[in-house]
Amino acid sequence: MRGQPSTAVLTRAALAAWCVLALSSCARGPSENLLAGKQAARADGVARPELITDGTLAAEGAPWDAPAATPFASESSSVTYDLGQPAHIQSAFIQGDNNDDYVLSVSDDGRDFRELWIARPVGAPGLRGRSTEGLGASARWLRLSSRGGDHAYSVTELQVWTGPLPTLSTAPSSEILATRVRMGFLYLVLAFGVVLFTTRRESSTGVVALAWLPPAAAAAALLSSIAAAWPLGARELSAARAAAAAITLLGLLRGWDRVRRAPPHTKTVVAACATGALLAFACFYNLGRPQFWHHGKQRPMFVHDTDMRIYQPFAKYFDELGYEGIYLASAQAYAEDERGGSVDAIGATKIRDLHDFRLRTVAEVRDDMLKVKQRFTPERWTEFKNDLVFFRAAMGPTFITTLDDHGANAPPSWVWLARLAIGHVPATETTLTIAGLIDAVLFLAMAWAIWACFGLLPMLAAMTVFGATDLYMFGTNWAGATLRHDWLVLLGFAACALRKERWLLAGALLGAGTMLRVVPAVGLFGVVAPAIAWLVSRAVRREPISVGALLAAHRAAVRVVGGAALAMVAMFLISGALYSFGSWTNWLVRIKALNEDLATNEVDLRMLIAGVDQTAGELMRARRPLFVAAQIAAVVTVLFATRKRPLDEAMLLGLPLALVLMNSLNYHDHFIFLLVLLGARRGLLAFAAPLLALCVAGYWLDLDPDWTRHFEVLTPLLFAAVGWITFEALRPPAAPPRPAT
Repeated sequence: MRGQPSTAVLTRAALAAWCVLALSSCARGPSENLLAGKQAARADGVARPELITDGTLAAEGAPWDAPAATPFASESSSVTYDLGQPAHIQSAFIQGDNNDDYVLSVSDDGRDFRELWIARPVGAPGLRGRSTEGLGASARWLRLSSRGGDHAYSVTELQVWTGPLPTLSTAPSSEILATRVRMGFLYLVLAFGVVLFTTRRESSTGVVALAWLPPAAAAAALLSSIAAAWPLGARELSAARAAAAAITLLGLLRGWDRVRRAPPHTKTVVAACATGALLAFACFYNLGRPQFWHHGKQRPMFVHDTDMRIYQPFAKYFDELGYEGIYLASAQAYAEDERGGSVDAIGATKIRDLHDFRLRTVAEVRDDMLKVKQRFTPERWTEFKNDLVFFRAAMGPTFITTLDDHGANAPPSWVWLARLAIGHVPATETTLTIAGLIDAVLFLAMAWAIWACFGLLPMLAAMTVFGATDLYMFGTNWAGATLRHDWLVLLGFAACALRKERWLLAGALLGAGTMLRVVPAVGLFGVVAPAIAWLVSRAVRREPISVGALLAAHRAAVRVVGGAALAMVAMFLISGALYSFGSWTNWLVRIKALNEDLATNEVDLRMLIAGVDQTAGELMRARRPLFVAAQIAAVVTVLFATRKRPLDEAMLLGLPLALVLMNSLNYHDHFIFLLVLLGARRGLLAFAAPLLALCVAGYWLDLDPDWTRHFEVLTPLLFAAVGWITFEALRPPAAPPRPAT
């Protein structure tokens, strides 16, 4: 048609345009990454900006805080680069946390920046790459910032190219690497099965060495997979715990008379159980990787900040804070140091009133805040605020929003001991990291004592359950806190003392443990249970009962109780003299109030019968007769099971009463690892197998992200395992006991 260009004209025009673009591209040369190895001209709130331009990518889907990632402290954080002269910008690539916006801005003068590209969030979790082309810009200055999302920002790499984006070589996705790790643990378990069941006592050195090749190869492959996938996620850590339990379980199964055709190779069995125990213990400490985050320094740390921000000042300033003052004083100090002394600036912030455990606003409790401050001398108040500087820096903005937990629940006797560790030093990352190692030293000492008193295999099996169970888990574990397991270690030492017939020492250990946490009291009940059963039996048969006859029959138990009474009275008097005897009354009142509420992480009879959802209270009232009947049945069972038992076994059989007589939380039930020691005389497998199987099942339990449902399922499984152990304890020995290895 007239007025329209012909096809030939359009073709020539397109060809000319293509030539112009090709010539301009050739003039600029091949595509170049303008930021390769470039140092930042300025970094605000970005701790390690050099990682952003080092060319190293994390695996797609890796955790946001992977070693290759650089965290951005907040939305105001940014990193700026000076290219030296204006440069053409055609394409860009960034790998950062998936659910945030990352903004690339440009400037000609380094002052006025304009947004060039926004890398939007993507659906898949973890660190994810995003790219764009056709930017067609020119600038000398580049700035990267973040915004939106979950306010946890991190970037592993930023690349800005003068031409088309080249094909980037990336590591396998984190999902693939994680799968390799989980499969590696499975192969390790299978390899140990091979070496355990292909060797026998009379196997030659050459045969044993050959049989050990599969575990060695599996371990090497696993270490390589872990290095590639590091840091490991929660699912991989669960796989490690399950593998540790499975390896020890296979080792014990190899010695079971019903499955073995020939006596096992003893050193191989011990090596397998030792592997399981060491792996499990490493899992308790998160395989050596810090699991807590220092917001100020934007890196992981070992200090359990959310726990120690309560218990460090609670122990150090107990005279001023008591049981109700920690949150009030923390809010007052925050207002003074962060808001210019204005309480009104945080007036709407929710805070737990530890007088009655109700949530109130800071504005409602401001008078109580001033009253707590007035208990301090000016010097002590300054020292208190200086200690809180570390916690505010470590926790960042969440510090003021986390004053809604239930405060410190340890008795005054714990304060006395904790002050020796953390009451005379400032709160710093170094001091609290060192203090956190106290628990590790106590665990290792307890393991040595169990070995010396119960034997090597019982110790290895017990320590495997200790580290492989997920009962100590609730998002994180207590590694990184200080003296959170002192009572548990005292229980272990008490079992050892009873085994060696050190009655007064055992009583003192049980008494001290009871004064630190109430749970060891059920162990003390187990010690006296045989005497109670004796009294009941004589009363039923209408036989005469006298103190002399009781002492003659149960003198050892009486000495244990005497040692416990002395320790408890001594700790009560010392702590009462130091902090007032009224502090014990305050502690009892708060414990009673705490027990009136159902907690999500309860693992006890109350959870088994009623759960913890909205109907739990109503169900509990309706099922109160069943609850009481179950408690009575449990006590009677312990009385029956402990008759004519050695006192170490009687104490251990009493421990499960904590599940039915107390409102125990998941980490209180960590004592179950000691139940393995019941098999030291009667056959280790029968008592260790249900607990090791529970640890293996924990892998599938941990796949459920719903914590309420997790503990609702875990509770009946734990009761089933403990029920099995109790049943085994009630059965008479089928054969003369064999000494433990």
